[in-house]
Amino acid sequence: MFCFLQRWKIDRALDEGDALAPRTEAHVAHCADCRHHHEQQRAIVNRLEQSAQLPVPDAPAFLRSRVMNALRSEQSAPLPVRWGVAAWAPVAVVAAIAMVGILQTDPQPKPRSNPPVAEAPAALPAMPAMNLQAALQKMPSQIAAPYDRELQNLQSDLKSAGNFLGDIIGYKLASSE
Repeated sequence: MFCFLQRWKIDRALDEGDALAPRTEAHVAHCADCRHHHEQQRAIVNRLEQSAQLPVPDAPAFLRSRVMNALRSEQSAPLPVRWGVAAWAPVAVVAAIAMVGILQTDPQPKPRSNPPVAEAPAALPAMPAMNLQAALQKMPSQIAAPYDRELQNLQSDLKSAGNFLGDIIGYKLASSE
């Protein structure tokens, strides 16, 4: 039912190198989607661990000299002008004076007396019937809906940026699907 929560628990356990919690293990045993997710994530973790053990090749000798020469030849850009405390001090003083003036002109509110507490009714009204299971089943889609829309907007933005850049350089960078 709450696969998104179980997948989060799976990811967390794999990231920390811990075993799955018993409830999560039981869920993975019964849910094919979560079992597939667990297998994929475990394969990724295994590949990352294996790649960390591989020797890292040394950079070619000419690369160091090229990088150092490029850094030496590059002109350093002038530092941007920063507004220090001295520039903002007059603004802060004027704001403080204005606040003092506003607070002194407002009359102080009168203290309110608490109203007497009403007596509770003898019988409480009946609660309306609610289908809790249906509400809980709708919850994952309601939580994920804004994120799905945001991802669709992001994909659309990336496609239009790719098309724009592709028009500039004359090469198709993104599909228009």
